[in-house]
Amino acid sequence: MRCRFLAVFMGVALSVFTFVIVPQANAEEPIKVVYGFDREFPPFSFEEAKGKAVGFDVDLIRAIFKGQNVKLVTRPLVWDHVLMELSSGAIDLSTGMAKTKQRKLLFNFSEKATLPMKVRLFTKYPNRVGNITLLRGQTVSVKRGSFQQRVLEEFGGMNIKPYPTKADAIHALGRDRVQAYCGPEQTAYYYLNRFKYAKISAVGSLMRITDSYIAVNREKGRILEMVNKGFQRVVATGEYDRIYRKWFVPELYEDDLNKLFEAASEAAVNAYAPYTKVPVGAAVLTRSGKTYVGCNVETAKENITAIKTAVLKAIADGEYDFRAVAALAPDGSVVAPTAEDRQFLFEFGRGILAAVEPDKGDVKMIMVSQLLPYPTLSGNKGFTYD
Repeated sequence: MRCRFLAVFMGVALSVFTFVIVPQANAEEPIKVVYGFDREFPPFSFEEAKGKAVGFDVDLIRAIFKGQNVKLVTRPLVWDHVLMELSSGAIDLSTGMAKTKQRKLLFNFSEKATLPMKVRLFTKYPNRVGNITLLRGQTVSVKRGSFQQRVLEEFGGMNIKPYPTKADAIHALGRDRVQAYCGPEQTAYYYLNRFKYAKISAVGSLMRITDSYIAVNREKGRILEMVNKGFQRVVATGEYDRIYRKWFVPELYEDDLNKLFEAASEAAVNAYAPYTKVPVGAAVLTRSGKTYVGCNVETAKENITAIKTAVLKAIADGEYDFRAVAALAPDGSVVAPTAEDRQFLFEFGRGILAAVEPDKGDVKMIMVSQLLPYPTLSGNKGFTYD
């Protein structure tokens, strides 16, 4: 009897044990995805100590594949090798890729651009001008063989001096070997901060804006689907803005904030508001360190906000690159940017910090993209004046 009972018990135990382990044996293996990136393209993608992959693009790719049963392998390369290995299938995807007719034949691209790549000219403060045409005839440094060199050649009229790397080209300007530098805006600011070149800033008008995409090997359709699905989730959850702010938005010191708020509050006294009787002052801080103020101006037909007035004054002075903006009432309380203000500011960059006060005394600096989650996107691709 004991033997029959033992046999039945063992049979039941074996069946339970089998039920538990079978699903584990059949679990789907993670998909291996090899991400090849430009190892010398800060702050988008580069290597820190011991070969650690870091940068905006690196963080974005990791966020996109998070929770998607993927084993992500990062592979640092020089840019020319990225293109070759992506075409051959040695890597599955890369970032920082502009669409061209030739590349669309070789690769598939993400549905949405990761961000706009802005090509700008930079000069030292004494040589700074509001329009790039005023730099014609000057010597301009640029990375040899880069897209930015082609932009300069198309623009014409400048003495182009190529250097092996973007860092070398930046140093040429810092050491007064050239009068200007041409390169991607975000990379230029990264190097200027790293090398502590404080008296260099961007020339007002942009040379070119090119959307940057995630490129995927043409044989990896499933990976492309995962990229598009993950990218949509990253944007919807606000993770994209968190990553963007981490890499591209310089935070403000307390002294900067105090000066910004004081200037805005003082500007409110000059408001012309005969209809609403609500005076508002605003101040905008530029990347070059200047502060411009404005106030609201009301007429029978339109109401020009204080923020727009301040920004327009900056633009008229050749400043197009803004860090932060605040609008205040005379008593010092924060006035949130209007819907019109938010769209207006977004034209000049999603990373502009705007002051809001959701609760009394709780002042926050929020990226304009967070205040305007569904903006009207500009078709601006850069401009020049002949």
